[in-house]
Amino acid sequence: MVYIPFVALSFAAVAPLVSAYPITGDEVHCRSGPGTNHEVVKSYKKGEDIKVTCQASGTDVKGDELWDKTSDGCYVADYYVKTGTTDAVTETCKGGSGGDDDGNDGGSSGGKLPGLSSKQSSHAREIIGVAKKEDLGHRGCTVGITTALVESEIKVYANSKVPASLNYPHDDVSADYDSVGIFQQRVSIYKDLAADMDPAKSAAQFFKKMAGVDGWKSMSVGKLCQTVQGSAYPSRYEKRVDEAEKICKAGGL
Repeated sequence: MVYIPFVALSFAAVAPLVSAYPITGDEVHCRSGPGTNHEVVKSYKKGEDIKVTCQASGTDVKGDELWDKTSDGCYVADYYVKTGTTDAVTETCKGGSGGDDDGNDGGSSGGKLPGLSSKQSSHAREIIGVAKKEDLGHRGCTVGITTALVESEIKVYANSKVPASLNYPHDDVSADYDSVGIFQQRVSIYKDLAADMDPAKSAAQFFKKMAGVDGWKSMSVGKLCQTVQGSAYPSRYEKRVDEAEKICKAGGL
């Protein structure tokens, strides 16, 4: 009979399972967090094997919200990793949402935000990420999220009247003029369909226009949303401000 030392058994019981899987995309970015709004740390070539140490939920990439943390300490979208399944293949990163290894995610990535589904939360985190990057603070975030709630319930809309929009990742389809995306930005005005259909890029377009409004830091949220959007229903914004504030706070702003 072969006896295995107790210490070895104990280590095997607690040591995380690390498996290697090949990259399926061409030059796949590995980011500082589980989302496309996070900084690119390095890139992997197609066919290169990566070791996955844990997984977390994050930005939706072509219907897949799972992100893999590699042995290099950064995250790649699971969509571009051939694990043989769309489900998790290893443990959840500590904190349950891809935060720091001490379990503190700072409310900035993964998990559902107040009142939102996983997909809505993923989009909201991209908006919040842009607000952070642009140093717009809680107020700027609140204005962005309030607008997104009113315009689309934080969903990416394609438009049947803009056939090309159907070629981009989207959550639903509308037919309102030529308005698309989370912020229902008019293609004829913004003239950048790819940006309009991208959560982070459309948020950047919104915030750029918002920051150009004179007195935006002191104007009421509802009035500011209306000034930027020019909606036919201006009274709707103020009704969603409380929801937006809770979402921004939970998202780290």
